[in-house]
Amino acid sequence: MACNSSGNIHSYTKDTQGNWIQSQRVNDVDSVDREAFVALAADGLHAVAVWLDLRGNRRNKIFGAVSNDGGKTWSANRMLYASPDSSVCECCKPSAIMRGNDVYVMFRNWLHGNRDLYFIHSVDGGHSFGEAQKLGNESWQLDGCPMDGGGIAISRDGILQTVWNRKGKIYGCEPGKDETQLGIGRNCTMESANGKNIYSWVQNDTIIVMKAGGAGINVGEGQLPLLKELNDDHVICIWQNNKQIHRAVLKL
Repeated sequence: MACNSSGNIHSYTKDTQGNWIQSQRVNDVDSVDREAFVALAADGLHAVAVWLDLRGNRRNKIFGAVSNDGGKTWSANRMLYASPDSSVCECCKPSAIMRGNDVYVMFRNWLHGNRDLYFIHSVDGGHSFGEAQKLGNESWQLDGCPMDGGGIAISRDGILQTVWNRKGKIYGCEPGKDETQLGIGRNCTMESANGKNIYSWVQNDTIIVMKAGGAGINVGEGQLPLLKELNDDHVICIWQNNKQIHRAVLKL
């Protein structure tokens, strides 16, 4: 899935010959995702896309759509959240994750002048969502966008795990629990593998990875880290540096 410069989102599917084919446009109103921030979550043939959407009043809201055929076609778009103050944070990417009928979406809100992380939860595969809930006890009063959306994962026992930046500090928490400071930096992400949480972020242009119960380790220079589980014993960290893609495989 990708968003073009016109603010339109397209999904792509791979045919039996290995060719990528552009399928139906996801947004059903033209040119609404001008920031090009879209998140995709999938569980088999079922998928949920969420994005920042400007339709109606030219203020960013969280919109979403559902696919039940592996991304070939998409449902009518639905507004999942709109800030009662103005808009959600304009330049922070949303996150989405799906396991069965449980879908979680995390986004940075703009409410009462605060740029805090919120999440919404669906129990019917993304067709409807509950009320937005704030993450963390404190708030970030900020006249501007930090351009840092954070990351989410689902633990082995089905609990949402989150990581995010507030005032240049990296925090992790479960919904309804106190946040724990993990380090200093920005552009954080996470994975939950074999019952353990693994975190990564950028600190002084270097990629930091923190395994469960350990200290952060430097795996190289770069930006935009991504963590994915390989098996019960390993995760892979992928990041960008000087227009090249780098990787490191780490034992849990």
